[in-house]
Amino acid sequence: MIVDIYNTDKRYDIIYADPPWKQHKGGKKSVRPNSSGCALDYKTCSLKEIQSHLEQASRLTTENSVLFLWTIDKYLFEAQQIAESLGYKLHARMVWNKVTGIPAAFTIRFGHEYLLYMYKGKFIPIAREERGKIHSVFTERVQRHSQKPQIAYEIIERLYPNATRLEMYARAERQGWDCWGNEV
Repeated sequence: MIVDIYNTDKRYDIIYADPPWKQHKGGKKSVRPNSSGCALDYKTCSLKEIQSHLEQASRLTTENSVLFLWTIDKYLFEAQQIAESLGYKLHARMVWNKVTGIPAAFTIRFGHEYLLYMYKGKFIPIAREERGKIHSVFTERVQRHSQKPQIAYEIIERLYPNATRLEMYARAERQGWDCWGNEV
């Protein structure tokens, strides 16, 4: 269900956020003449805007809650600092091995993204039957630019099957989740 985070009384155990971090398309001019340094195909947000959105969502959480926050290498430390400023503590840095990746400045290929697993208050215990079964690195091929892997949703649903969940910056509705974003 689509929810207006600025106009609801709902409370959530889980926030799952994939912020539109500021960046530009890469690409070699001779190979992709129209992409090098161009803006992305979607609106991005400043760090201040992302912090403001996450702060509002955090107001909707239960006393003990979990934040799963996507970030790229460029914003790894800023993402963690934003979450910590909102009272979250780091539990784990999960890594999505994308199999492919973007050769930034044509040096190394960035073939991963981070999913920060953070909590506020007391750590909410995971489902007993899932203890020790989820690996901190998961592999799934990229489907389209910026689309996150299906396995991330499945991991969260397995760890916290009965939790109330809010997806920030969502692109589509998902059963069992409330969602907020300009693309739903």
